[in-house]
Amino acid sequence: MVLMPAAQAGKAANVTLVVDDVPVVQVLQALAEQERQNLVASPDVSGTLSLHLMDVPWRQALQTVASSAGLVLRQEGNILHVHSQAWQKEHHARQDAERLKLQANLPLENRSISLQYADAAELAKAGEKLLSAKGTITVDKRTNRLLLRDNRTALAELEKWVSQMDLPVAQVELAAHIVTINEKKSAGTGRKVDAG
Repeated sequence: MVLMPAAQAGKAANVTLVVDDVPVVQVLQALAEQERQNLVASPDVSGTLSLHLMDVPWRQALQTVASSAGLVLRQEGNILHVHSQAWQKEHHARQDAERLKLQANLPLENRSISLQYADAAELAKAGEKLLSAKGTITVDKRTNRLLLRDNRTALAELEKWVSQMDLPVAQVELAAHIVTINEKKSAGTGRKVDAG
């Protein structure tokens, strides 16, 4: 493995990197050491790499190595974490599941929203997508009102969305002019009107 920095004062130097069948973790560590960066590679980072980069910016070289090996870089403060894409997907899935679990445990509240312009039944259909798992929308057709039951976060989103949707429909003014012409008046205009 050959790693040669091109010295530049005050900013990240360009690098020349030539490797042939070298473990990807070693390549990442060498790049991190060159720029005095903290690097944590997760246990699922594995494989070997062969590449030839000439006078490439350090950040681009790091991203090229990571993407070539199917890895994801994540900056957290002054520490650079490296994970496999599979780990990243699992991590996001776990976070989403935890968020949904927390949302499911939030207390439910009731809200009533009177609509001025929109049809409550139509908005209820579209608004169901914004509900949490335990949320409900009921329509009071008599008063054109939405009755909402959900957690506070979902209710805030729903109320904001409803206020954006409950707008007056643009009105168009039509004006009609009726023109009546008789034979006597048409003679003065130079036009001949045939009424018959």
